[in-house]
Amino acid sequence: MNQPPHKPEILAPAGGLPQLQAAVHAGADAVYFGLSQGLNARVRSAGIAPDELEQTMQFLHAHGCKGYLAINVLVFDEELADAEQQIRHAARCGVDALIVQDIGLIRLARATAPHLPIHGSTQMSITDAEGIRFAQSLGIERVVVGRELSIDEISGIQAETTVEIEAFVHGALCVSYSGQCFSSEAWGGRSANRGQCAQACRLPYGLLVDGQLREQGEFNYLLSPQDLMALPLLPKLIEAGVSCFKIEGRLKGPEYVLSTVSAYREALDKSWQAHQQGKPKDHWDLDRNTRRRLAQVFSRGQDANADGLTPGFLEGPRHQELVIGRSPRHRGLYLGKVDEITDQGVRLQLHGPVKAGDGVVFDNGQPQHKEAGGNVFHLLRNGKRVNGEIDSGEVELQFGRNFRAERIGLGDYVWRTKDTRMDSGPRLHRENAAEGLPVQVQFSLAEGQPLRLTLQDRHGHRVEVQGEQPAQPARGKPVDEAAVLKAIGKLGDTPFALVGHEIQIDGELFLPLAEIKQARREATEQLQQQLLQHDRDREMPSEPVLNTLLPSAEPVLDTRPRLSLLCRSAEQVQAALQIDGLDEIIVDFLEVHGLKPACESVKAAGKRLVVAAPRIFKPGEQRLVRYFLSLSPDALLVRSPGLLWQLHQAGGTGGRYLDEFEIPELHGDFSLNAANWLSADGLLQLGLTRLALTHDVNAAQIEALSRGLPQQQRERIELIAHHHLPIFHTEHCVFARFMSSGNSYRDCGRPCEHHAVHVRDPGGADHLVLADIGCRNTVFNAQAQSAAPFSRCLIDSGIGHWRIELVDEPAEEVAGIVNGYRELLAGRIDHQQLWKQLRRVPDANHHAQGVGSGSLEVRVEQLKSSMKKPTAR
Repeated sequence: MNQPPHKPEILAPAGGLPQLQAAVHAGADAVYFGLSQGLNARVRSAGIAPDELEQTMQFLHAHGCKGYLAINVLVFDEELADAEQQIRHAARCGVDALIVQDIGLIRLARATAPHLPIHGSTQMSITDAEGIRFAQSLGIERVVVGRELSIDEISGIQAETTVEIEAFVHGALCVSYSGQCFSSEAWGGRSANRGQCAQACRLPYGLLVDGQLREQGEFNYLLSPQDLMALPLLPKLIEAGVSCFKIEGRLKGPEYVLSTVSAYREALDKSWQAHQQGKPKDHWDLDRNTRRRLAQVFSRGQDANADGLTPGFLEGPRHQELVIGRSPRHRGLYLGKVDEITDQGVRLQLHGPVKAGDGVVFDNGQPQHKEAGGNVFHLLRNGKRVNGEIDSGEVELQFGRNFRAERIGLGDYVWRTKDTRMDSGPRLHRENAAEGLPVQVQFSLAEGQPLRLTLQDRHGHRVEVQGEQPAQPARGKPVDEAAVLKAIGKLGDTPFALVGHEIQIDGELFLPLAEIKQARREATEQLQQQLLQHDRDREMPSEPVLNTLLPSAEPVLDTRPRLSLLCRSAEQVQAALQIDGLDEIIVDFLEVHGLKPACESVKAAGKRLVVAAPRIFKPGEQRLVRYFLSLSPDALLVRSPGLLWQLHQAGGTGGRYLDEFEIPELHGDFSLNAANWLSADGLLQLGLTRLALTHDVNAAQIEALSRGLPQQQRERIELIAHHHLPIFHTEHCVFARFMSSGNSYRDCGRPCEHHAVHVRDPGGADHLVLADIGCRNTVFNAQAQSAAPFSRCLIDSGIGHWRIELVDEPAEEVAGIVNGYRELLAGRIDHQQLWKQLRRVPDANHHAQGVGSGSLEVRVEQLKSSMKKPTAR
């Protein structure tokens, strides 16, 4: 295993000032937050007001805590100038690091504030060592790796890099890879990559197998994971070399922050001590009360055996545990099942703690409907009221006059959703605060010399003070080590905690204890002042730098884009081969079965072959690169930053991969998330022949971005003109969870190879689910989206290539779709005529799902004020 260079950080979420204060109180090493008027991935959180940022950072630094500003969204061209100002403001206010997703914004930050560290957000979708090397090439010092990695995979990656690795250890899990979810974009114009996630994964879905709706009983939340809780695994994460343990929750309240940080503070401190002593533990023994508190403050409990807290993917794929599918929301603690309904309440055998005043909900397996619940008025055992909290035995929960027994059924689950002890919020009293910032003290005393006292913290801050009175030979009791330590005490009313000392007294000497106490006061004051010091303007250019980074725009030439077709089945490929004038076919078989013969047929037909690579590469999957290159394609569609960097380092197009295969042209796909001039320019400079922009940009932004590029780069932009948005790309396997009892391809029976599966949303639309060679699932939006309504402006913008993508359209529809776009580009039909044709195209189940403009629609983003307010504690 790896040896971490220093004690890992505990990084806490702060959706606002109360949460930030709770995090410091609980002993967080660092907090992360967004600005209330900033570019961050939690638009609904309160954030920190820009004019309060400097004061906030001073508060954090005074308590030995770091502050990381999240600017972790994709940034549009029209926002770049404002983003530069935010970066300057952050640097001047003493922010310790920026958390960034957008590679264009990273370039801007490096030029604007070269001294300000950058952490690569988990939304960069980095899951392998090559991806980390790509991030390192951009100047990133720490990478937040994907939550889908196991501890063993994290350890393997850390062994290959010097970059710090940050890993999530607690909180909500997105079903999709961060940065690769477009469900909110598809269904409401709300981009998850812009902090406006609509939580489509928390909706109920029907399961269609080979066109037939399957009965799922109570398990209808097919894409809603339970939450992550890695406390027992902290010793292994330490041994894996993780530098920072991150807690999710910028939409959560102060009680959640206090509870989670306190639990992880204790576990890390004791696990690290064992590690330092050479006696590392295999796991952290999590006591029942701590687990209950974490589940109570927030968890998506499912039943008596699943309290909502799981290890996620840290121990590898566990598809039967990660998603149970009964409920998508906070439940709290499981109390038991309703055994009897009484006049004023219910009777049950307790499995968890409850008391009068607590809030409960009755769960009949239909959380999509309004559920019965309320506050417990009285708690009875054997007909007598119980004072205080109990957690076992038969009890009766009595409710108020509005109790409606007809809404409750025998066997309903009972959950305690609210603990009244938490109603007043977290208790941030000094007596229950975490120990302060650890410091070491050195004290020396020699005859005829004043004392010398040194304080040093773990971050390298160091102060030394000298007393005023010289030490004299002792006539009575001399000063000894115990007296010195008593005078220094617990460092007084300061944010510090004494964790080590070195006392040196040369002989039997006398010195007034008041002299030692005064030196202690001076040292702690100086150390506090040193914590507040920040070289805010170091290396910052005095003038804006954005214009120096932007590519030079050139006039748009009158050109017609070329057309490509992406196929996902052998039947679609064969149909495409019959289309005269279609020169390029992209083969994108998520499962490699049948890929080689399909590629050979394209080459045999004399057409240009492009092979699509996976969006995600994890450790151990690099052998796939050799396989794709062995197919000798004319181009490779690159979808992950790690693969792009790996091939770029091997020489790019024309270079040799492992001295074995020639590298073809490289086409960059939407998943690289180019959203602005800077990101597009940076990716194209890595040798891409083409680049498709992220689905987060609309038609007007695509047009403006294209026009802002030099002609040579503009011609390399590829428009995905027709496709089904890949709304979820997930490590969770719907096939394994709901069509088998297995947890991986080893024991699931591989139903993905034998059945066609769709998930039906509450509106009745059917979305295709495909599994790739890594067992990752992609859910494709039922309705196709088309650039047809915007064709004129997009053609006039000079974009060089248009791409049509098929999903499960029948082979007999392929020619009609392609020829319709060819007619549109030639000006022989208008977009309404093409629209009418596309609307009738059926899916594999012979249902027409229609067509829309989807993410290309030009909309005004929702304001924070119009969004649902966070409701979690």
